Amino acid sequence: MLYQFEILDKKLDEWGFPIINGNSGFQSIRTDFKKAYKAGKIEFREDGIYLIHDGQEWKGYIYMPTYRVEKYGQVSRFHLKRCSVIDDFITSGMFNTYYHWSNNAHNDIIDRDTKKVHKEQTLQLCSKCREELFDDIVDTEDFFNTLASDDSNDSDIEIDIFGYAREWQKISKNYRAKQDFKCESCSIQITNPVDRRYLHTHHKNGDKTNNKESNLECLCILCHSYKDIRHEEYFDKKRMLKEISAFVKSYRTDLAKINNPYLKRYDNEQIK
Repeated sequence: MLYQFEILDKKLDEWGFPIINGNSGFQSIRTDFKKAYKAGKIEFREDGIYLIHDGQEWKGYIYMPTYRVEKYGQVSRFHLKRCSVIDDFITSGMFNTYYHWSNNAHNDIIDRDTKKVHKEQTLQLCSKCREELFDDIVDTEDFFNTLASDDSNDSDIEIDIFGYAREWQKISKNYRAKQDFKCESCSIQITNPVDRRYLHTHHKNGDKTNNKESNLECLCILCHSYKDIRHEEYFDKKRMLKEISAFVKSYRTDLAKINNPYLKRYDNEQIK
């Protein structure tokens, strides 16, 4: 959990020490961003926002732990890089006031007006960050799934908690770019950088650690969702169904024009 409202945790937070959960491998961390930033322990990099602690580097993101949730009808967004939104905060001098650093899948958000705690919230990625990153991450669950879990395993390949190579996001992005962001199944091409999250990199043999190009395939989210029974089950989740729906809505004309093999099947399933 992100917040553990215990006396020790509160004091550690006041003193600027990160709260670390986990004894080895991947560890979930949260810390006051203002203190860490002023202490020079935060670094903005191309692939994330890093916390430097006890000689180790931890990849994470920043977010507002307090937000006018009830007024705006949503919880705060999170940021994976120094996008224009964050840059404005830094320039204005307000930046250090609002943010916390975390690497958790979920966070508790406190309503700034009512003080009500909204427990274990999945945060959505800032739209500006998404435009600049061009990858598959859309929320904190996606981000969490990219983190390495156990650096002590016997394999030469560092993998995350879902079995992907530690550098999977970079590998996926580079492969899709090499394919000109075109689906290798139906040939739809995504030219809008914001929509390139609808293109995924699929492992042909199911081995997520085998990232040789011969084992990779660039697929649009619709083709990917019907790849096999296992994928159909995975994509039959609320968040994934929402992404597929958004993709079809935006690219229906193009999908029909190229005769995407799964468009009619998708439409028929929506009628049922």
